[in-house]
Amino acid sequence: MSATAGGQAPSSTPAAARTDVPPLAPAALAWIALLPCAALGVVAIVAFGPPLGRWLFVPGSDALWPAGWWEATGHAEPTKHARYLLAVLAPVLPVALVLAGARSNLRMPPRLARALAFASQVALLAFVAVFLLHQHVLYNVDQPAPPVFGVVTAAVAAGLVAIALATLRRAAVAARIAELVRETPARRAVALGIAIVLIATWLLKGLMTDRLMGDHVGLNFPFTMNDASAVANGRTPLVDYHPIYAKLLPYSTALVFATAGSTIFVFTTWMAILNGLALAAVYATFRLVTRTSLLALALFVPFLATSDLGEARIGAGAITPLTFAAMWPMRYGGAYLLAWLTARHLAGRRPRHAWLLFLVGGVVAIDNLEFGLGAVLATLAALLYARPPRTAGAALRLAGQAAAGALAAAAAVCLLTLARAGALPDPALLFEWPRVFTTLGWFSIPLPATGLHLVLYATLAAALVAATVRVAARAEDTLLTGMLAWSGVFGLLAGGYFVGRPDTYKLDGILSAWCFALALLTVLVIRALAGRGWRRPTAPELLVLFGFGLAVCSTSRISLPHDQIARLTRPLPPPRYEASVRAFVAPRTQPGETVALLVPMGHRIADDLGLRNVSPYAFMNAVVTRSQMQTLLDTLVNAHVRHVYLPQPGSHLREEGDSAVEQLDRLAAAGYVKTSTRAGIVELTRR
Repeated sequence: MSATAGGQAPSSTPAAARTDVPPLAPAALAWIALLPCAALGVVAIVAFGPPLGRWLFVPGSDALWPAGWWEATGHAEPTKHARYLLAVLAPVLPVALVLAGARSNLRMPPRLARALAFASQVALLAFVAVFLLHQHVLYNVDQPAPPVFGVVTAAVAAGLVAIALATLRRAAVAARIAELVRETPARRAVALGIAIVLIATWLLKGLMTDRLMGDHVGLNFPFTMNDASAVANGRTPLVDYHPIYAKLLPYSTALVFATAGSTIFVFTTWMAILNGLALAAVYATFRLVTRTSLLALALFVPFLATSDLGEARIGAGAITPLTFAAMWPMRYGGAYLLAWLTARHLAGRRPRHAWLLFLVGGVVAIDNLEFGLGAVLATLAALLYARPPRTAGAALRLAGQAAAGALAAAAAVCLLTLARAGALPDPALLFEWPRVFTTLGWFSIPLPATGLHLVLYATLAAALVAATVRVAARAEDTLLTGMLAWSGVFGLLAGGYFVGRPDTYKLDGILSAWCFALALLTVLVIRALAGRGWRRPTAPELLVLFGFGLAVCSTSRISLPHDQIARLTRPLPPPRYEASVRAFVAPRTQPGETVALLVPMGHRIADDLGLRNVSPYAFMNAVVTRSQMQTLLDTLVNAHVRHVYLPQPGSHLREEGDSAVEQLDRLAAAGYVKTSTRAGIVELTRR
């Protein structure tokens, strides 16, 4: 008779031992995979970065030009960009291991699993602590900037977390708070009202006037505002005009200019309105995820404050990420609109057809490829995570809807340019400036090997891995799962903006993407802790709450409305720069004449004077390669331009500087001779 016949326990065999060990939970798999995946990722980044960079980021025959000109500063850094691409792909390793391990019911002795997970968590804590203490933030190559989150801020954030956890451990207090945040129509209206007031208050500091700006129009105003003036003056982006930032948004601004005038106040007010809509979309996204307006507001206020960290003084005002048009709304606006539409779709609301998401996403990507493409890929990831295709047919249907939406967006833009300029858009122009910034390294600086950006990267990767764990565990709230995936993918891809020129202004710019992911991770942690009676928080949960505490500390920097009203109404003399340009150009031209006005705000000045400015670039300082110079020369010849106006070499015309001698030499070779000079501006006339 066997030993089991009398009900005895079976003998300890390897097969029996494996049966007694339960399968690893997806979260445990993720922690066990962290250290080996991180090690493999670092090896791949170090070893394969150089050859991949030589393959993908080849400058070719073009280069920044003229050599030695201050505006052509920078150099190609193929290894840096290739290594960041590998870093973006690195989270695929733990994602694949978690999914594969969950499907195969991977087993491991519990004691060993706990030890490996603990080692990963300790390593993560050390990683975050080191790079919070050594943030390595730069103004540029050799000038250190103050830390984004100082020691005092970190201490306050830790104290807030400790107080919150100690308070919520009291069951009566936790129950009372849960009752207070329960959704009702009145609370929904109050929370929405508070959000709107906060948005309006925060964006007041973005309003500027011509007098406030004075003769200090800088920090991309001659690009962002002038692009809209170029559209108003008859130029068509992606056809005969080459805007750096937004390709489609200038159309809406040009319509506003036609109605209200092309003043700096009108421009900044319109940008503030668009920013307000984008921020409202973020608040609405948080409300969909949390299902309660008050909790959404509690997430939104720190998000709003953190999105606006950092400041650069200019004229009589200051530029911050939220008031910097090239960042908000031109990069983030469309991305967060798409995030909101994606959340609505996952929640079973309109738009119910996925192709509509990709239609909007296609338009967003065409408008700004840097952040727009990341938002489209993030939307695709959110759909795959929330509703993984179970069959090949389902996957093909999703691919078909994505393709249909993208094609519809491309068709809409083609119809727009055909109706306006009689020509199809040139796809190469979508990649012109990304190539100048990345492959050619315009104004590039080296990426520090250590710093706060690694903590931001870890947070974004954590959001993607957390979404994967929820998929493997078949978590019910697929909306939260999908939006965690959205935030991780978008943030990782948007991080390329910082990598190109890793200074403090670019780091401030990507804090919004980081805080968006952090807010969603906070929702995940709060639900887990609430389920345990707010007891036994794990180290990773404390890290997330600490990060959110840092964001909460940012709310202390709100700008008071009366200060902004006083700033906007202070008496100042009228600016002289544009008036002097008009006084110089007007007597030498005739209304309706075709010219090339390659000075800051040149398209606005030409529109005011009734001239047709055919310059394909915002001004001379945007012509930084030989191929761009040839494009300018071809335009001058084809449009029969007689008069060209540009900054005089060595004049350092305001913040935008001057032209290069080599540029004037090329124009001289094309038949343009200097006929007059005034206030730092040169007039060239075709012989």
